[in-house]
Amino acid sequence: MDAQEETWHKGILEDHMKREDMGTNKNCDVTPHIMLNSRGAWEPLASGSGGIPFWEYPLPKLEIIIFSTFISWRFFDILFKKLGVPIPRFTSMMLVGAVLSESFQPMQMSWFRHIFIPDDYMPNVAETIGTFAFTLNWFLRGVTTNVGMLKKSKTKSTAIGVTSMIIPWYIGKIVYASREKSSILTMRRVEYSIIIFTTTMAPFTCINMLLTDLKVVHTEFGQIAQSSAMVIDVLAFSMSVWANAGYSYRTGMRMGVALMIFFVFLYLVRQAMLWVVRHTPEGAPVKSIYLYIGLLLAYLSHLYWTRFLFFGPLGAFVLGLAIPDGPPLGSLFIKRFDSFNEGIFLPLFGSFTMMKLDWSFLIKEIGSGKFLHGHTYECFSFILVLYVAKFVTSFLSAIAARMPLRDSVILGIIMGTKSSFELAYVLQAFEKEAISVEIFSLMGIYILANSLLTPMAIHFLYDRAKRFACYGRRSLKHRSELQMLVCINKPDNITSMINLLRATAPSKDSPVSCCVLHLLELVGKATPMFISHQLQKPKPGSRSYSENVISSFKLFQEINRDYTSIHVFTSLTAAKEMHEHICWFALDKSSYLILLSFHRTWGANGYGVTSDDQTLRHLNRNVLKRAPCSVGILVYRKPMWPPKSIESPCRVCLVYVGGDDDKEALALADHMRGNQNVSVTVLTLIPISKTEEGSELSQSQMVDTCQVEEKPGDNSITYIVRMVEDGNKTSEILHSVAYDYDMFLVGRSSGIGTAVTKGLGDWMEFDELGVIGDLIASEDFPSRASVLVIQQQE
Repeated sequence: MDAQEETWHKGILEDHMKREDMGTNKNCDVTPHIMLNSRGAWEPLASGSGGIPFWEYPLPKLEIIIFSTFISWRFFDILFKKLGVPIPRFTSMMLVGAVLSESFQPMQMSWFRHIFIPDDYMPNVAETIGTFAFTLNWFLRGVTTNVGMLKKSKTKSTAIGVTSMIIPWYIGKIVYASREKSSILTMRRVEYSIIIFTTTMAPFTCINMLLTDLKVVHTEFGQIAQSSAMVIDVLAFSMSVWANAGYSYRTGMRMGVALMIFFVFLYLVRQAMLWVVRHTPEGAPVKSIYLYIGLLLAYLSHLYWTRFLFFGPLGAFVLGLAIPDGPPLGSLFIKRFDSFNEGIFLPLFGSFTMMKLDWSFLIKEIGSGKFLHGHTYECFSFILVLYVAKFVTSFLSAIAARMPLRDSVILGIIMGTKSSFELAYVLQAFEKEAISVEIFSLMGIYILANSLLTPMAIHFLYDRAKRFACYGRRSLKHRSELQMLVCINKPDNITSMINLLRATAPSKDSPVSCCVLHLLELVGKATPMFISHQLQKPKPGSRSYSENVISSFKLFQEINRDYTSIHVFTSLTAAKEMHEHICWFALDKSSYLILLSFHRTWGANGYGVTSDDQTLRHLNRNVLKRAPCSVGILVYRKPMWPPKSIESPCRVCLVYVGGDDDKEALALADHMRGNQNVSVTVLTLIPISKTEEGSELSQSQMVDTCQVEEKPGDNSITYIVRMVEDGNKTSEILHSVAYDYDMFLVGRSSGIGTAVTKGLGDWMEFDELGVIGDLIASEDFPSRASVLVIQQQE
């Protein structure tokens, strides 16, 4: 050992001995450690019995803390999953702090306590890392947030957000004023204000993470909850700015200038990031330098907001909003940093914050039964009043917006959820001495209990089978613009889908907005990808994933430029998850019709099956069960358009019996009438019945089919009525007109349960086509016409 190392080691030993004598020596000068790591097994050999333990060194101490918190929160996370309770991850992290802090109580001088709670003269490195992790987490939540959701917020979301924030806020002010007049308060005015703000707000990020953990984030219910939360965020931000700027004229001016500078900076960052996306070739990763610049700007935004505004993590979140969400940039930020940050470093923030609570005070209050007066009673009773007010206002607003009763209850519970943001907010208030340690401890317990009980309540109340359900049926009837999602599984689907789009007659009165989703199966352990071909372009000299799809649909758009909007996307995902992706995409894009291709492919002459893709059939059946809108399955046997001439009329036959699916098919046929090259025939099949009820049914069918508006001199639609007594007669009628049409349009449930299909169901091969659709699409049917089977949203 050289002289320098011997001098350093001797200083370490003296430091350790001085710390042991701190209880007896009043004046003690302790020198911080210089060396970060121990010598491991060589320590006892070098220092003998006087060597200090390896956990006294900073780096091993930090490693022990990270490892302990990681193992602990993963234990709780796995335990809750095994119990079937979807507790959010951050709640498990807070539980770690509560458990470790409680375990320190009987071990005041233990080495474990010294590791987690160092002396005042030593910097708490783990806590600092946790704070950085919280800032990074909020930046990443901003990256995943779609700001356009706020623009698309409907009246119901805005009303729910405003009422669930403003009304509880004023109720809190009224309760405080009444308490101030009638009793002696143990809490200060600023503590009441912080409790009101913390309890009445509902941060978007916390609600988004909760809904993500519950796997209902993509539902319409989840969209309404998130939109309402974004409205609350805007209100809370405005009220915070107003409150902070109201202290003095100088403070208000300073904050106003600081906000203007920041938002100009935000605009420049947004434009720069869009430039990065545009110049990143399709399928190529974004350069790492742009990611590091983004992280640096996030932490600088944190410092800027801390210095000139308020609550630094909010600055990182707002900067994250400027990053384009989704691929290639936003998704890469999440892929690179989210799992690592959330799994390793963020638990340090949650656990160390909970360790700061005065657990001895809480145990003493609960154990002595004094919670009916003093700080505990005053704080918890006030929180209860605010929570009930927020729940009731959210619930009543949802009921007024015609949401179902159960969903309204769940929405009221969600609006009252608390998590990381509230914990960080009260922690900052405590560190700035705005609230006492007792109020901080009580608020910490409330946030922990709330984040435990809220997901449990939602889990037991929410029916996950309806996660793609919509409030208000998405149907084609009375829609001026036809919004569709076209799914392409293989190159053979391109021609058939474009021909079908031609038949839908894009016009001034009935424009077509079409999202084309090219579905590619993900093989192996590759990462799922989603590509928007409006933003990303193929690398020069390379082929796009969807080059044929893009060029074909773009050509169709150029021909119908004035009345057609085409947006092409590519999705690379596992086959078993494709139906989920289609339903989420249709829900997000507000589509009214999903168009799928039948799993069978016929030969060039329209006869003979050349392929039978059972994976595609499984996909179609799953979409039919879960779709948030109407679904159409196209059986393309040719010719949808006659091969003689592209200007030849396309003869479409709608087989109409009655029911929701037939009405949806009738609405689509009405859209097709706008095309001068399409002639529509409505073939109405009425079951012969001598009963009075049967007569009323027949009249009802006639009224339904006449709902299509007929204009003077309009010969684009023809009505044919046939009376049938059973399925044999239905089959005979359809065979007689087999060669008269180029496409048949039929509802999936058409005729089911009536005499029209009696006996036909026994021979049905594909239930996804319905009885009549299966008959027309069968190999034994003589026609080569294509068949489009429509199912209205269930």
